Amino acid sequence: MLTILIVDDERIERRGICFLLKQRVEEFDILEAPNGKAACEILEKRSVDILFTDVKMPFMDGIELVGKARELNEQIEMVIFSGYGEFEYARQAMKAGVVSYVLKPVDPEEFHSTMDRLLKTIGNRRKQERKNIENQNFLNQYFLGKYIYQGNSDFLKRISDKVDISDWNQIQGLILIESVNNFFEKWEREFIERLLEEVKQKLLFLNLGQNQELCVLYSRCDQFVLAQHITEWMNKSFEGEFYVAAGHPIRKLDEIPGVFRELELLMGNKFYQKDRHLFLPGKTLEESNTEQFLDDILNRMIENIQLEDILHLWENFRILQSSVGDLRRYSQIYTKFMFANLVKEFFSHRHGEGVEQAVQQIYGFQSIQEVMKFLKSLIVDMEHHLEDKGSVSRNEVARAKSYIYEHYSEDISVETLADLVYLSPGYFSYIFKKEIGENVSRFIREYRMEKAKELLSGTNKKIIHICKEIGFSNVSYFCKSFREYCGCSPEQYRKGEIPSEET
Repeated sequence: MLTILIVDDERIERRGICFLLKQRVEEFDILEAPNGKAACEILEKRSVDILFTDVKMPFMDGIELVGKARELNEQIEMVIFSGYGEFEYARQAMKAGVVSYVLKPVDPEEFHSTMDRLLKTIGNRRKQERKNIENQNFLNQYFLGKYIYQGNSDFLKRISDKVDISDWNQIQGLILIESVNNFFEKWEREFIERLLEEVKQKLLFLNLGQNQELCVLYSRCDQFVLAQHITEWMNKSFEGEFYVAAGHPIRKLDEIPGVFRELELLMGNKFYQKDRHLFLPGKTLEESNTEQFLDDILNRMIENIQLEDILHLWENFRILQSSVGDLRRYSQIYTKFMFANLVKEFFSHRHGEGVEQAVQQIYGFQSIQEVMKFLKSLIVDMEHHLEDKGSVSRNEVARAKSYIYEHYSEDISVETLADLVYLSPGYFSYIFKKEIGENVSRFIREYRMEKAKELLSGTNKKIIHICKEIGFSNVSYFCKSFREYCGCSPEQYRKGEIPSEET
């Protein structure tokens, strides 16, 4: 609702303008003042959109008033009332920023015509302001997304004059949500609206792909509890299967990229543990307070060895290593038995040579530190062995990339690509990221967006056709994804209106 201030020392004149305003379909908050001085007192306390003022008034005339009003509010629209003999006053008022003047006695038709122009001007300005805010929000998300993937202090310096990154210092954590199908292409808007209503706290959402959404937390809370709540809520509220990963809390801006990498690592566990839908950072034995800890962590490591997933093997080893001081609650015989089984798996992976000697070493160690040192050496050996197989891995990744290049317009999953090269999804994801430097989903998304850029700049194809050609079925979702990826809309990109990190 617009606020209008009518200033005139004649009460009957003010009443007349009020009457004309109430004839209109729009609703206004109407204020009145008998002179310029009283009007200034109102303007200092209230935000006014339109000022109607007479020229000749006691204490402060209309000319002085419009000057004061402009100082207090740069965007206020001002109209003066003047008689035929006061044209010089009207001319001075125009110089002070008055947009129009209405002759007295006020003609209703002229008054309504003036109001129509004012409302159109204000409407256009507000529409542009909303558009500017929306563009700024998109730029903020665009640069935040780039920082999450490649962030460093130099990047922050380059974009400091493009967006206000002070808001990023308030980020408390990240939660990654993934679906088994292209859920977010169809349901992203409804998902966001319903989740915000469910959790009732400030969240920002970055779309990472048709099956991935990153939830940015601004409120200080137990994000592990929140992640569990989101997991249960999603699997109850929507059809499909969903996985959620939450990383450690964020205390400083420069921790954001590291926590995101942690989320990607955690989400990789879904290939091995299909029955689990929530993945949290590994807890130490003391934190877990369960006798199953040693069994669970060693069984996960055995699974990592079987799948040749060196990335998760190192991660689980670090969790185990951080808890060695608490292993005293287990008997020495039981502990060595469990570690011996793990060692057997290492040597089974290498055709069993030397396994008996290695097991004897485990039982002969006098401290858990010796066991951990030996395990570390076995992981290093396995890593070197996998690196020696690197040429084979490169061939498998090359085949997967070729498939993506030929079928990018289709629905492509990690499982599809893994089947193509006869590998487990987890191990394929590992070697793909190790070889390419980014995960499969991001690689597919970037390739599709780069193809969209080619089509936008090199052809006259309609956006709806480009959208379908690169594998999207929802045009509005494609436009939003393109904007988050490129920092501008498809139309802006076609016109060459592309944001840059460079100053």
